[in-house]
This record gives sequence, C-alpha cells and structure tokens, in this order.
Amino acid sequence: MSRTNKILLGLLLFNGVTAAVGGLALMTGWIPEEPSWVRDTDFPSNYLPGVILMAVVGGSSLIAATGLVKRSEGWQLASIVAGTIMVFWIIGEVASIRGFHFLQVVYLVTGALVVALTPARPPEAASSTIEEPSSPSTGARSL
Repeated sequence: MSRTNKILLGLLLFNGVTAAVGGLALMTGWIPEEPSWVRDTDFPSNYLPGVILMAVVGGSSLIAATGLVKRSEGWQLASIVAGTIMVFWIIGEVASIRGFHFLQVVYLVTGALVVALTPARPPEAASSTIEEPSSPSTGARSL
C-alpha cells in the first residue's frame, strides 16, 4: 500500500470511527442534550442527527476504508463520496446550529483531504491505458 493510501486509510478510519462514536453518543445521551443544537432545525432532539452521523457519515467512511483495504472495485468512488458527505455534514452543522467549534475545522479538513487524496483510478489501470496501436502504420517506408 502506498504512503498516500495509508494516509487516506487513516483519515477514513478516523472520520468513520469518531463519527460512529459521536453519533452513538448523541443517540444515547452520552453527550448532554443541547437544545440550541436543534432549535433552528426540524429535529425535535439530538437522536435523529445522531443516527445520521453514525450511519451515514461514519458508515460511509468505514465502508470506504474497508473497500480500500480489500481493494474492492469502486473503492475510490466510495472514498470520494465519504469525504464529500463529511464536508457537507460539517457545513450543514455549522449552518444549522449557528455555532462554531474547532473540531468542525478538523473534520472539514479531513473530509476535504479524503477527497483530495483519493486517486481518480487505480495506479495499475492508469498505466494500462497507454497502449501501442494494434494496426500497422500507413506511412511510407524508405528502402
């Protein structure tokens, strides 16, 4: 595994595990209920945002990490989707709670880094796209 992919795996695992634990903490009350967090939203409590944080934000990162480790087809798409979900989650969180915490910057950066570090295609596919033409050349030959 390349150095970049190891960094990417670390970011995906960090985002996935912390989002899953954070979502679980919101759902179970480990994090005390803050009415201001849902005041300007359609959520009556922190429970549903916790489910979304755990399942969608954390789950997408953990699925992408698993795909990266297993080299599953489409892991790059899963990684880009997971990073994008994290970025949009943080933007939505800042907009909805109308508050700011330094961890939001951390997760915004890690989400953006996941997208930026994910290769467009596997390295072996990139090198196999350059092939010699199979038909003989039609140019004139000198004798």
